[in-house]
Amino acid sequence: MNTANLALQQTPPLSVPIRFFITAPLFGILASLLLIYIGPDIFSSRWGLNILALTHLFTLGFVSMIMFGAILQLLPVVAGTIIPKPVLTSSIIHILLTVGSLSLTSGFIFGQDFLLRIAIVLLGLSFFSFVAIVGYCLIQVKGNIIIGMRLALLALLITAGLGIGLVVRFAYGITLPLAMILANIHLTWGLVGWVGLLIIAIAYQVVPMFQITPQYNTKLMRWLIPILFLVLLLWTLAYLWLENNKLVGWISILIGLGLAVFGAKTLHLQIKRLRKIPDVTLNFWRVGAVGLLLSIILWITGIIWTELANQPFYPLLLFILFVGGFVLMVIQGMLYKIVPFLVWLHLQNQQLNPLRTVNMIRIPHMKQIISPKSAQRQFWVYLIALFCSILTLQFPNLIYLTGIILLVAFILLEYNLLKALKLYRSVLISIQ
Repeated sequence: MNTANLALQQTPPLSVPIRFFITAPLFGILASLLLIYIGPDIFSSRWGLNILALTHLFTLGFVSMIMFGAILQLLPVVAGTIIPKPVLTSSIIHILLTVGSLSLTSGFIFGQDFLLRIAIVLLGLSFFSFVAIVGYCLIQVKGNIIIGMRLALLALLITAGLGIGLVVRFAYGITLPLAMILANIHLTWGLVGWVGLLIIAIAYQVVPMFQITPQYNTKLMRWLIPILFLVLLLWTLAYLWLENNKLVGWISILIGLGLAVFGAKTLHLQIKRLRKIPDVTLNFWRVGAVGLLLSIILWITGIIWTELANQPFYPLLLFILFVGGFVLMVIQGMLYKIVPFLVWLHLQNQQLNPLRTVNMIRIPHMKQIISPKSAQRQFWVYLIALFCSILTLQFPNLIYLTGIILLVAFILLEYNLLKALKLYRSVLISIQ
């Protein structure tokens, strides 16, 4: 594991990221229960309130929750910049994001305007305070990963602004011009801009570090994220103001090709990894890269062959492949490396602290903190759920089985993370 370029002494307290990581699977559990409760009717309309609730349970409650925790953890270590009062700051942002996400999804499910109005305030505060604090820290430092984080943060700002505007439409019954177009822009900036760019930026650090691969190409690290961001801006302008669908389509293809370069390069690096010992987290990343490439192939095919894009299953399959097959898969793979490493690192720091240490004991290594068998078991359960979700598009009643298997996958993920945290606390007590 290469940690030479990291300022590990600046790592924030474990409570800063772990509160986000522990909370995220709970939203996955809620999403699974919603699938089981609503059944096949949840996919009756792309813009139905239930599907909006399901989408935001995954994207807000799970994905953004983990992304917030990851950035708050990585920023001091990668950039060497200190977040002011990290425990207090992370606690406030975590509470705002958690309650705001619950308010938003509950408002969609139960059709309660007052819950949506609460969500507007809480999510607005969580996103804009997070952007302000992290953005201020990022101004002070340089580097390819930092540039990626900055642009992902700008994408988050655009996503949040559009999202809040769209929720205002639901909560207050305001007629919003170009509502469907703005909804598509919000979705694209959220998935490709905020989530996609941030995963790429984080991958530049964690893939070589944890998977013992060669580094990403320097030119790729310098130019891929800025080019994708600029192309996203061009796509947005063309989509809003031009009636030339062909131009919008060609720009969309460029976005897809840019993401495909990242997916293909990640697979190539993993083939060339320097350490050939089996690693379960590689399975998450490999399936994630394949899911990304398949979603891009589907996306580009839909642009070229418009009859495919007009099929009811097309947007749902695209969402499943990109979010379920790529985003959620890769994020879970990152959790199984980041959480054991952080637990080990904090215990090691406590052990070496002469002012606090009373007993010198052997610190458990990363594979003892979360065992490969536990991670592998959860990987296979989630992979089965992913395949079942694809089959659900052809066999709608399969959604109940899909929901149950997905529920088991997120329960196993939560159990593994809580077990790691319990081990940390027990060893910490032994040290002190």
